[in-house]
Amino acid sequence: MKRNEKINLLFVIESLQCGGAEKSLVNLLQNLDYRIFDVDLLLLNKKGEFLNVVPSEVNIVHKVVKHEANGLLLSLFRVYYFFLREVYSSKIHGAQLYWRSLGYLIKPQSKNYDIAIAYNQGFSTYFVASKVKANKKFAWLNTDYLKAGYSIKFDYKFYEKYNTVVCVSQESELSLNRALKSIDKKLKTTVIEDIIDEEVIKKLSENVIEFPKKGNKNTKIVTVARLAKAKGIDLAIKTCKELKEKGGNIIWYVVGDGPERADIEKMILDYKLENNFILLGFKENPYSYIKQCDIYVQTSYFEGLGLTLIEAKILKKAIVTTNFDTAHSIIEHEKDGLISTANPIEISECIKKYIDDDSFKNEILKNISKKKQFDKNGSLKKINELLNS
Repeated sequence: MKRNEKINLLFVIESLQCGGAEKSLVNLLQNLDYRIFDVDLLLLNKKGEFLNVVPSEVNIVHKVVKHEANGLLLSLFRVYYFFLREVYSSKIHGAQLYWRSLGYLIKPQSKNYDIAIAYNQGFSTYFVASKVKANKKFAWLNTDYLKAGYSIKFDYKFYEKYNTVVCVSQESELSLNRALKSIDKKLKTTVIEDIIDEEVIKKLSENVIEFPKKGNKNTKIVTVARLAKAKGIDLAIKTCKELKEKGGNIIWYVVGDGPERADIEKMILDYKLENNFILLGFKENPYSYIKQCDIYVQTSYFEGLGLTLIEAKILKKAIVTTNFDTAHSIIEHEKDGLISTANPIEISECIKKYIDDDSFKNEILKNISKKKQFDKNGSLKKINELLNS
């Protein structure tokens, strides 16, 4: 690369639908210096709620997955994929099953890059490792590797092609290293927390919104999460039922959408919570809903970091969270929030503690106000050092 020439940079992610990795990537793209970087963003599905906030300097590339095989051979490989899915579905992640059966038939990218980044685990990681030419490659890991159900025996041959694996939390790094230890392997890793812009969050939270009118005197609980199994919305529904049965005057709003919506809607009906548990769908600005709630609750089974938990702290809300690994790095139990086991009865007791004890709730809010929530500049500095190394 010649002096003063821009660094040619590629990001790969499956889509920009609502999710932590997607939100994190958009935040990063909004903070890159485009005098230094020439950026392509490759999407397998050119759709998602965050598409309209990608900076104009970013060139969005829609990757149409084409397989290098004739029709008959491709059909045979698809049959092989469905066979593997039936046999190994409980033992190997879906992305790994797909790549094992069909991945090497996907056509590679023709363009060469200075740096290529797989911004989430699974398909993006396999694609950048196998189908992209770049002088340097980095893989982002924004989940708990072991709990997400990936097989390190399958993944190691891809991850070893990266210069560094960037984990979004120490707990995420530890989970990956535990997996590597099980096969007696090592990778170069580093921890860079997701970029969160406090001032933007606070500003957006001031927008006026109205909750659906189900009773203005109710305690308003909010959860912001993708409707996916890892986010534990089933736990939230069971907790809501517990609170209702104990006479709690509550309405629980969930901001977000996702693949489990139909199952969640059925569960709400089965538990007769139509007036107490409300799915608001995706909202481009969830911060107003967080700002105007009485209690913020996160019921995830596992997280890579826990972006929405940090955002709720920025907005100084009374918080209850399940005890996924990174929760303890965000919340200090009974100091600036409450941490519960993933048990509906215990979660409901934590929520009731806020409802029944105003002095306790006020003490929690006072403690949150004293703490600095996030070091945006520190994460940006680490990323720029990585990309310019």
